[in-house]
Amino acid sequence: MTNSTLTMNPLDGGRKLVLLAVCVGLAAMLGASFLYRLSNPTLVQQGRQAAAQEEGEHSGEMEIVSALMQKVQQNPNDAGALFALGQHFLDHSDWARAEGFLARAVVASPADPQPLYMLGIAQYQQQSFEKAAETFERLIEIDPQPAARYNLGILYRHYMKAEAKGNAHLKAILDDPKAPEDLKAQARQELESAVHGDKKPQDKKQ
Repeated sequence: MTNSTLTMNPLDGGRKLVLLAVCVGLAAMLGASFLYRLSNPTLVQQGRQAAAQEEGEHSGEMEIVSALMQKVQQNPNDAGALFALGQHFLDHSDWARAEGFLARAVVASPADPQPLYMLGIAQYQQQSFEKAAETFERLIEIDPQPAARYNLGILYRHYMKAEAKGNAHLKAILDDPKAPEDLKAQARQELESAVHGDKKPQDKKQ
């Protein structure tokens, strides 16, 4: 649903406020949605289908995307515009395009944890599990946020056959006084559950 016609003027003050509100809302929804999907790994083996384009799409959203595209054309290293575009394409299930913009946002602003978090989501949705884990590992080096650790726990346990590494991240959440109680409960439940798939023979005791 992209509109690549670069005819809009740069964002004025009002549009910047609208964009900020949209981005904050998208970040919250996408973060919560990703945590749910990762905590239910069997539901995402096929991946989600791209969202269908709705008729009568809001012209305001198209204007924002066009303006962001223009900003990136004028300044390819505009981290804010790259991040906003990445979030937009994530919201529309265009995972590959989202990954492209978010990867550029990471390069433009390597110390910012937000682009890394969303980049990990885009990679996960494309079933690039090793890449997603590497991205979240980079993220916790900058900002050891519990949500990123939970994602790593699920990735390692359910998708990469590295249960011990996954358990270490989940246990770190339980020891983190800043971790939300609901996330601690999810981590505890995950630790108490069996990993999907058969365990190795040497792990089974008589």
